This record gives sequence, structure tokens and C-alpha cells, in this order.
Amino acid sequence: MKKAALIVDHPSRDLDYIVDIATNLNNLKIKTFIVPSNLRHRELLLLSPDYVLYPNHRDYIAEEVNILKKSRILVGVLETEQCVHEDFFQDYQLTKDKEKRKDIEDFFVWGEYFSNTSIKRNWYNENQIKIIGSPKHDRYLKKIKKKDKDFDILVATSFPNSSPIFGEKVNTNSYRDLGMKDEHIKTFIELHKENRQNTISFINKYLSGKKYKVLLRVHPYEKKNMYINEIKGENIAIDDSDETIFHSLNKSKILLHYNSSSCVDAQVAKIPSINMSWMRTMKVFHESTEIMKEISYQPQSEIESIELIDEILENKISLKTENDNNTIEKFIYKLDGNSSARCAEIIRQTVDTKKVKKEIFKNQTIFLTNFSIKGFFISLFLKYKWMKTKKYFNRKDINNSLDKIGTSLETTNPKINGISLSSVEIM
Repeated sequence: MKKAALIVDHPSRDLDYIVDIATNLNNLKIKTFIVPSNLRHRELLLLSPDYVLYPNHRDYIAEEVNILKKSRILVGVLETEQCVHEDFFQDYQLTKDKEKRKDIEDFFVWGEYFSNTSIKRNWYNENQIKIIGSPKHDRYLKKIKKKDKDFDILVATSFPNSSPIFGEKVNTNSYRDLGMKDEHIKTFIELHKENRQNTISFINKYLSGKKYKVLLRVHPYEKKNMYINEIKGENIAIDDSDETIFHSLNKSKILLHYNSSSCVDAQVAKIPSINMSWMRTMKVFHESTEIMKEISYQPQSEIESIELIDEILENKISLKTENDNNTIEKFIYKLDGNSSARCAEIIRQTVDTKKVKKEIFKNQTIFLTNFSIKGFFISLFLKYKWMKTKKYFNRKDINNSLDKIGTSLETTNPKINGISLSSVEIM
């Protein structure tokens, strides 16, 4: 039986749709493992997969993907950031080594727009690019929407650089790893701090103590203290942000955001979105992308935003663009809830047609290839560090995700020399 390993980086964002892809692969008779990104170097090759699905192909990933290629292991990429500015994607979210881009068998994209952009900019070739729609949104489309909303407005912040939960040093280093220059990082952080305060001021001036019921969802990697301490008004509730944003959207009538991909989530959920587009932006980093401009209202002032909010609540206007519009399909192919199934089928086809014999490339130091006592204790230490982050998940979380879709599939932690791994097998 062929084996596939699916890497999960941010469980709050990615786990559900990775579980959906895994269940579809299981139905196609492919043994599937869900592998935590934090432990992929320790566990991936111990599972001996035929195919590995990565969440991105950035510079720090390219070298390990090249090792897998040399080991005759097939690699696909399902990039989670397909709403960002094209220049930003090219500069910071794609490996700059054009030769290493050839290591990818499948580059999964949401729709024709990103596919055409990838080809036009020579990111990947036509044979590598596979249009599937957005697996991230499959469950949104199938879930029953709540008719009686608890809140009029969901305000979703997107300023993690203003007060990062991991600290400014860790945050700055992560941007350096992407290749950003220090002066750009500094300006980026200043912009986030400025617009965090602009958001707080807008809420206090126009929403607090007014007729609106407001839910504030703070970005998962942003500290909440500033908002809790400075926002006034009994009509303002602060979400815990532990669930996916759809959980918050399902309780709200309108999304208010700042050039955020959350507007795509709102669009799929058929909830009108308003961009706080009167606030200052930086070219590349935060200006609205083509899809954001298409689906989200772009007011030029705070007053205009309030007018839009009132018009929506009074049912005078609704979505800026309806989901059955051909323009939407250009960005997201077939909003039918079956993107995960299409992704799984392409993985099956790739594994079946590319008949290669695995041969682990030994001249490398990134991946653990054999079990040892020393390696076991290193893995334990790394797992302990991982458990203290928001990227931690376990078998129980995967079982909960499976329960949401009513499947009878079971899970287990695979064992190597009697030792259980943190990766999870779908059975």
C-alpha cells in the first residue's frame, strides 16, 4: 500500500482541511499520516512515505524538499497563502532557487488566477500546477449556517507584529528568515502598531456604546491585553480566537477587517465584508489584492464604513459579489465543498503514475533516518518545546476533527521500535 504524509503547521488554521484530505486518501486506499511540522525532521522519513504534502515551498523548506526528491519521494505543495500580494509571495513565500522549484510534483492552487500568475512569473510550470479549489473552505460550504446571529459586526484584527505573542525578537527573526530587510521589518511593525491603534480608536468612537452588537476577534498570534484594556463599551465582546474564524463568522452579520484574507472566509460563508481601507498601507505588505478588491467593500473613510454597515444591517445591500459570479470562480474553482477530494485524487494519480523506488538519500543531516536512544531524547525535548506553542495538536484533536464530519475512521500513533510517534495515522 502506498503511503502519504501530510504536514500540519498551524492546526487552528489547517488541521480540519488536512484531515479532510487524509480521509479522502484513506478512501482511495492510500495509508495516510498527519505529521506535525515542528517534528517533521524527526519523524517524516521514519514513516517512509511515498508522497509528502507541504504547506509551503519557502527558502527554508526548499533544501529538505530537495533531499526528499533525491530520496525519490514525491512532494506536493498546498500553499495556504494564496490571497497575498503577488510581489510579497514571490519575495518572501517562494524559494528563490529556481532549480529547486523543479523538485515539486504538484503545486495545488485555488483557481485560474493564481495558476496564471504562477506560470506568468515562472514560479512553476503547467505540468506542476493543479487547480483544485480551496480545501480550507470545504467545511464552510457544507456546514449549516446559523440563521439567528448573535452579533452585528465581527471585527477581525490582523496586526500580529504590533504585539506578537512570541515576542518581538522571535517575530523579527522569522521575517529575517523570509529574507526581509531590517528597515522593511521595522516599518512593517510600525504600521501594525499604528493601525492597531486606529482600529481601537474606530471601535471606541463609532461602535462602543452604540446600537451595534460587536464581536472582536484578535489575531491568534497577537496579544489581547491592549484591546481588553483600551476598548470600552458593554456591547463589545472579545472572542477567544481558539476556534477557526468560521466559528466567529457564523455568529456575525458583517466582517470588518484590514486587508485580510479573512474576507475570503466571509465570502464563502456569504457574509458581507468591509475593508478598513481608509487606514495607511504599505505597498506589497498590506494593500488589497485583486480578490480582496473584488469581494470586499473598500470605503475611503470611517464615516463611509458606518454607512455601509447600516445599509447591510437594513438589508439595502448584501455581498459585494455573489458566489455564483464567474469572477469568483476565477479565484476559487468550484465552491462545491469537494476541493479536498480533488486534491486527494491528484495525489493518488501522482503516486500511481510516478512509479519510483524509494532510496533514502544518506548524505544529509536534516532528517532523522534511523531510531536511536540519543535521537529519542532529542525528539522528546523538541516535543516538549512544541507542546508549549499554539502549533501543538495531538491525536485527540484529529479525532475531534473527524467527529465533526461524522466519519467512522479511527486513528493511531504509529510506533517505531515500540516507541509511539507524535504523527497520527488515519485508519
